[in-house]
Amino acid sequence: MTGRERVLIANHTPIHGSGSGTYILALATGLARRGHDVALLTPPGGTPVPLPAEIQHFEAGELAGEFPSFTGHPCSSRLYSGMSPDDLADVTRTWERALAPVVRDWAPTVVHSQHLWLLTSAALNLGKPVVATCHGSEVPYLDAEQAHLRRFRGEKSPAAVISISRFVQQGASGHLRAGTQHVAMLNPYDARRFSYGPRPATSRRPRIGFVNRLVEYKRGDRFLEITRGLVDLVPDLEAWIIGDGTERPALERLSESLGLAGHTRFLGFQPLASMPDLFRDLDAVVMCSPSEPFGLAAIEAAACGTLVFVPASGGLGELAVSPHIRSYSLESSDVIAEVARVLKDPETEAQREKRSLHIAERYSLESYLDQLEGVYAAAVEHGRGERS
Repeated sequence: MTGRERVLIANHTPIHGSGSGTYILALATGLARRGHDVALLTPPGGTPVPLPAEIQHFEAGELAGEFPSFTGHPCSSRLYSGMSPDDLADVTRTWERALAPVVRDWAPTVVHSQHLWLLTSAALNLGKPVVATCHGSEVPYLDAEQAHLRRFRGEKSPAAVISISRFVQQGASGHLRAGTQHVAMLNPYDARRFSYGPRPATSRRPRIGFVNRLVEYKRGDRFLEITRGLVDLVPDLEAWIIGDGTERPALERLSESLGLAGHTRFLGFQPLASMPDLFRDLDAVVMCSPSEPFGLAAIEAAACGTLVFVPASGGLGELAVSPHIRSYSLESSDVIAEVARVLKDPETEAQREKRSLHIAERYSLESYLDQLEGVYAAAVEHGRGERS
């Protein structure tokens, strides 16, 4: 450990119900185990789950049920895309009011803000070194506002930025002040929750899954098109669509029009605790977003032993290592034959267990925390230099 820090991790959505919430919970738990003092600051919401006693949880009460997000959240339907510049400024001020007493009274040595946007801007007004994780969803918003506002290229800029993939790093780099420490660090996953387990021994249909927020860029429509092609080759196929969102009604209609009513199941949003068993009960997961910033669900599925297919682009393309996670050309029909082969000749449990071990080695939380501690130490030193 490079030194004990007091780390305040702030996220614009509750702990449960989003990828960034899952990310901060994993970080907080790992950092606390390593002896750091850790606190979380989020809006209230989601299913209450006891946190480890050593992690403090502060809530931004003003944002209860009213917090915005990029693609929607089970606890709030408010979207950044529907907000005016005045609304965005108001949310930034609200976050500053939530952060200020925690920063004053809990006195973190570093603030780790999630998403390189409004929350980071609020944190930068409070005189503490700020490390920001760029999850990718914010980059189009930074692009849109750069003609009149270069948010992080002036005096108030983060001490360091962590992008969750090289794909995101490329998009975010132009929005940072020259010399800003900016690293790409592939997200870790919770290996204590997502781990290998054998498929249920009971007789079952061949089964594929799509695990995403049901929003346009996730390309649930392409998943259904692939499913339609697979049914011709694997007539007893079952396809699970796990997740919810604004596109669900359109996808349900598309499923009907493609004649897939007897093959598709829309399971809706599923709590984190149920996901490992759902992953283990699938023969393959098929991801379809060509511009996904990272793809934590792909890693979690593979960690449970399940084969994952990802488009050969964006952050998902960076995850591909055959035979564990296989890439494909999104619009090509070749993927249909590839998935069909797996469904007709299912993988052995030994193959699935080997996949899980590969993921554990490549996306280890401990390795990630080693890097993160170095980023924090440099940010704290940067803050000392600016104050001297």
